[in-house]
Amino acid sequence: MWYVPDNFKNKEKAACIKALIFILNIKGKNNQAKRTFIQLQFKAMGIPENKYDLDAAPCSWNTMIKELKSIESLRVQRFIIREMIRLAIADQDISDDEIRNIYQVAERIGISGEKVGDFFIWAAKGIEWQVEGIQLIEEDL
Repeated sequence: MWYVPDNFKNKEKAACIKALIFILNIKGKNNQAKRTFIQLQFKAMGIPENKYDLDAAPCSWNTMIKELKSIESLRVQRFIIREMIRLAIADQDISDDEIRNIYQVAERIGISGEKVGDFFIWAAKGIEWQVEGIQLIEEDL
């Protein structure tokens, strides 16, 4: 399910692009599951492919934080943090660096560690649900 906040402004979309590309580059940008996730997310957000480059160098940490802080809507900020987590688990293998960076970004923009933890728990339940679905298919064969 691709939820995108109502009235998602262009500057918010630009900040989201930077945040997701930042996460993509933590473990290396050649992860196909993560690249596919980003492409689908950007499509859902109405961002044409010519508006981003997954192979470009990510923006600096300070630039990303500045842009995320400039977003007035807490709902949009939370959406971006959630999408960073969804991207980090897109390959079902999240690294300590990804987790640490997401918590640090959230802290810098004023989102509590408790809320980020809630998002990680939600994400883990999603993975668990997917594994159970596979097991239902494979059991008793």
